[in-house]
Amino acid sequence: MSLRVFAMARLLLCSLWFFCASALAAEETTDAPLHFCNSHWPPYSYGDANGRAVGGYAVDFMKEIFARTGRPVRLSILLWLRCLKMAERGDVDGIMLLTASEERKQFLIMTSPLLSDANVFWYRRDNPRAQERLAFEELRGLRIGVVAGFNYGEAFNRAVTEYGLILDEAPSILSNFRRLDRNWIDVFPVNRLAADYALHNHSSLRSRFIAFNGPFEAVGFRLGLAKTGRAAGLIAPINEAINSMREDGSVERILRQVPFEYR
Repeated sequence: MSLRVFAMARLLLCSLWFFCASALAAEETTDAPLHFCNSHWPPYSYGDANGRAVGGYAVDFMKEIFARTGRPVRLSILLWLRCLKMAERGDVDGIMLLTASEERKQFLIMTSPLLSDANVFWYRRDNPRAQERLAFEELRGLRIGVVAGFNYGEAFNRAVTEYGLILDEAPSILSNFRRLDRNWIDVFPVNRLAADYALHNHSSLRSRFIAFNGPFEAVGFRLGLAKTGRAAGLIAPINEAINSMREDGSVERILRQVPFEYR
């Protein structure tokens, strides 16, 4: 065999090896479970001591969506700010359930909404300033409790700047209710579903609060697909699965179930 023929044969074998290896790697990547995260956020998501997702509405939504798309999925429960940062870096393929904001749209592709809900204002019952407030402007002078990393909407964010609203941040819904009870804050915005489950095992604490409507509009809760993750190219089949779940009643069926920690 001449050196030229030998070189050509060797080049052909290398090319075939590279093609097979690339095809195998692509197949392994395709078959590997997509990785999504969320925080411990009852009743939407619950985790065990090892950070594995064990239940909640968001977890049930994810299992149903990816059963319909035919893709395996791995779900983790992390600290919320860590989950956001990992999605921004592409270390996870997406976030199970969240609301849209301009900041989040910088690194996430938002799916169709699974459900919608609106925040209301919570006060201590004996607070003389407890009342319905239909404009954010009416919050001036109040200490407003917020949860770190939560999205309260662009209108609220603009009002904070425009009216100089006073925000007091805490790590969780329950910690804000405890601060509200101690009069460390005056008002706390959160939707009724999340509030009721945060206070489920604290009936005495719950009895000391009252909720009033505010200017918040109902917002959609969606999946966020990391733009640099493997799920980004699946937006069409994921939206198709979500829309079919809403149409055939699967979303309502999941929401009617008793939340995980009360079963």
